Amino acid sequence: MKINEQLVYQLRMKRSWTQEGLAIAAGLNLKTVQRIEKRASASLQSKKALASAFEIDVHDLNYEEKAMKPCPECGSENVYKYKKTIGTNPECLPDMLPKLGSGITFRADFVPVVCGDCGYIRYFANDKEREKLANSKHWERL
Repeated sequence: MKINEQLVYQLRMKRSWTQEGLAIAAGLNLKTVQRIEKRASASLQSKKALASAFEIDVHDLNYEEKAMKPCPECGSENVYKYKKTIGTNPECLPDMLPKLGSGITFRADFVPVVCGDCGYIRYFANDKEREKLANSKHWERL
């Protein structure tokens, strides 16, 4: 099941725990903790173990889709998401999601979102590309 890996990482850092320290505190295998932080996926048993170690409710670890509304620029609820993904390509979008695509053209997919009132545009990378971020030498975690 999907899990909020950012929250796991933040709570671990707040306690100054290494991944191994969290594994010990939660009674999990180190590889399990690494997988959870990398892939945002955990069994219910692992999710419960993490919640217990962090002393939080298990539901706090639920994965939440990024909010598309309201517009972060003007606060409008008049926001539209494109129904399909748009693929990057070397000709028209060479620098969109660099080094995350695959195939001969290194194509990557994203979803555009636009505010109907102010025109503010956001792009959301799809799951496949986001999974590559943690291991990419071209991107660094903030």
